Amino acid sequence: MEGGRRAILSVMTRTRGRPASKSFTPKALPALALWLAMALFLGAAAFAEAPLAPAKPKEARARVATAARGEIGAPYLYGGADEKGFDCSGLVYRVYADALGAALPRTARSLYSYVERIERRALQPGDLVFFDTTGPIAHVGVYVGEGRFIHAASEGARTGVIESGLEEAYWARSYAGAGRIVVPAEYLGLVLRAALGPSLGASPLARGAAGAAGLSYRLMGLDFGLEARPEYDAALGVGRLPLVLTVGLDRSLRVFAGPALTLGSPRFDGAAGSAARNYHAEGGLLATAGITWTPLRFSAAGLDLGLYAEVVYNRYVADAGQGADAVADLRARVRAGAGISARFGF
Repeated sequence: MEGGRRAILSVMTRTRGRPASKSFTPKALPALALWLAMALFLGAAAFAEAPLAPAKPKEARARVATAARGEIGAPYLYGGADEKGFDCSGLVYRVYADALGAALPRTARSLYSYVERIERRALQPGDLVFFDTTGPIAHVGVYVGEGRFIHAASEGARTGVIESGLEEAYWARSYAGAGRIVVPAEYLGLVLRAALGPSLGASPLARGAAGAAGLSYRLMGLDFGLEARPEYDAALGVGRLPLVLTVGLDRSLRVFAGPALTLGSPRFDGAAGSAARNYHAEGGLLATAGITWTPLRFSAAGLDLGLYAEVVYNRYVADAGQGADAVADLRARVRAGAGISARFGF
């Protein structure tokens, strides 16, 4: 993060003292956008989300279950997360820290927000199960298979770290849901993603539609992928078929860049009273670049769905002999977008 901050300050320092018309031009936009994307990307590193994708998910899940069983018999201690005693979320925190070196949220409710929600029938050893006991999502345990889970109980006939069954009357009645921290044991590491939504711009506001479809693979904590991103831009009267490389920190934040094929001759009418401007698309590896953010997610029909927003830069260059119009050029090259996306891992 510090490196990204220094780079941005360096750009600002080099432009200080110059006339405004020279310190920032549309040509500087891709570089500035890249630095900003890098800063956001690095700044979000501390917030990587479930599910984690270790090289051998089945073995990782077995280590979690083994670590949980190793704590059976420890006393209950409110706020505890070590050998002196555990509360329910403290047990989960310690088990995952010891088994996988992962730092998880420290309360049952924050864990419920953190996990990838799953159906009860999809439970595997190492997943978490949640219960409405003293209140909504007030208790959590580690599922170890065959309908059993290990948890830190604060009251009842047995207290401390114990093993219980989901079919036991009390737990069956208070069961609230389940979630995974680690990808499924049979996970191949591939994620299929599709997205569709309107394109937005300054003029006109709704300027077309864009979609995306591609595959990604998680490696070294990042999602690397290849994605086709077809779009139609009514403001320019063209279709565009980019094929981009994507890098995602988690399910929320992704950057992408790649070449693109443009169908049609870009022409931007601009504001009322201004002359239309003609453009041509330039190729190269940065013909298209952008950043996608998915702040809201929910599950349905086995899919991880989300509402996303994005900013996209398309490399259009004004034809010669038209004069300078930085505002029109910026509007032609940069668009926003929003829509719904779906992810499916296998």
